[in-house]
Amino acid sequence: MKCSLIIAAVALIATGGCRITKVCNSDGGMEVVQSESVAAEIRSSDVCFSDGLSVEKTMFVRNKLGFLTSTVTVRNRHGDPQDDGREDAFTFRYKFMWLDANGAEVLPGASIWRVETLGGGMAKPISDTAPSKEAVSCVLRFSHSR
Repeated sequence: MKCSLIIAAVALIATGGCRITKVCNSDGGMEVVQSESVAAEIRSSDVCFSDGLSVEKTMFVRNKLGFLTSTVTVRNRHGDPQDDGREDAFTFRYKFMWLDANGAEVLPGASIWRVETLGGGMAKPISDTAPSKEAVSCVLRFSHSR
């Protein structure tokens, strides 16, 4: 009996039949702070969240019309993209807040939370353009989707 249980356990592990998906129960998240004069800064207030989502690349430029554009590429750190992203999906919400030279939000309240789901191991660029030419920096906030 003992031997058959061990063989069954080894077979289950060898075929990938056992997956552990981490579940976060906190309300924390992560922020990416970008400015024209300083490199992007990633702030994480929740280890569980940053274990699931990583920032791969940031781009912060002023377009031809004079508006700032932020593009942040994030990756689901769980799972394998070879699984077609079906396993270990990570759902989160995010919003961009644009700030002027005084640190005040440009068009307060205009920023909305958006929900995104990334399959296991998948990466995706998230972009936004400032609503005003007065914007000089932005804060991209991430949190758990509830």
